[in-house]
Amino acid sequence: MSTYFPPALAERRLLYANMLRNRGDLAAAADLYAEALSLAPDWAEAHFALAEMLEATGRIEDACAHFRDYLRQADADTMGAEVRLALLGVTARPETLPEPYVRALFDEYAPRFEQSLLGGLGYRAPWQMRTAVEAVRPAPSTGERILDLGCGTGLGGEAFRDRAAWMVGVDLSPGMLREARAKNLYNELREANVESETAFPDMPFDLVVAADVLVYLGDLSLLFKHVTAALAPGGLFAFSVQAGTEPEPGFTLGVECRYAHHETYLHRTAAGAGMDMLTLYPAVCRREAGLDVPSLIGVARRPAKGVAAWEAPLTKGGIASRADRKLDA
Repeated sequence: MSTYFPPALAERRLLYANMLRNRGDLAAAADLYAEALSLAPDWAEAHFALAEMLEATGRIEDACAHFRDYLRQADADTMGAEVRLALLGVTARPETLPEPYVRALFDEYAPRFEQSLLGGLGYRAPWQMRTAVEAVRPAPSTGERILDLGCGTGLGGEAFRDRAAWMVGVDLSPGMLREARAKNLYNELREANVESETAFPDMPFDLVVAADVLVYLGDLSLLFKHVTAALAPGGLFAFSVQAGTEPEPGFTLGVECRYAHHETYLHRTAAGAGMDMLTLYPAVCRREAGLDVPSLIGVARRPAKGVAAWEAPLTKGGIASRADRKLDA
């Protein structure tokens, strides 16, 4: 968020505008947001709020102007103005959602995340992915090394913990990681963008999971390549996506600021990263506004070369490093 401090009168105008907005009086709310900006023209958040009201009342050109004003004034795009401009068709579609926006969104969402997701949206992706993985490969008696990308509050950890000898969770949001840490499910938690190399510990994994994470990424090619490199030969990658329905086999950005991916695109991207798609099938992972959201559950595999596993024993201090293991890759 911006470090700008507006005058008290402008803050009161914005507070009243928010009340009108919540009551559904969007035109009156827009007028009060405009009054707040007349008192505090450099207030980034007020520009964003006014832009939303102008968009909702059909004044698209004016809305775009204030989204741009927000981007000029804000320290970082934590409110997603770049995405809103893309959805309005005035800028190019981003290949992924801005990192500051995703981090801020989930930091704010973290304390009520599970109540909203499980209670209100009927979310079940991690357990659907668990079923898909079990169908491909039952859990070994010795346990697996599992990497949970975009682990959030740890729902994926709950679904897969009993398969794990060692489990690492990665998330961009410190707030989400605090919630996950309290569950004591993971052997290690990392704060990182799942597309960055720092998200992938220096160890081989039997299983990488990504539940409801790829919806915040458009182009998946880099992530899939990182996953292939992180997997041991024969290792599995289980994921969920929102199903793309467009004729063009790529990915689209929806008005809810989530990406949908076409099954043809997923097959192509997995193959391009050196993985075999073992299964990819329709599912309903969540509901939105009372309606089922079409989804896909997938499991891909890094092909085994020679032996199907790595040799790297668990040590008292954690996982053996690359220098201490053999990978028949």
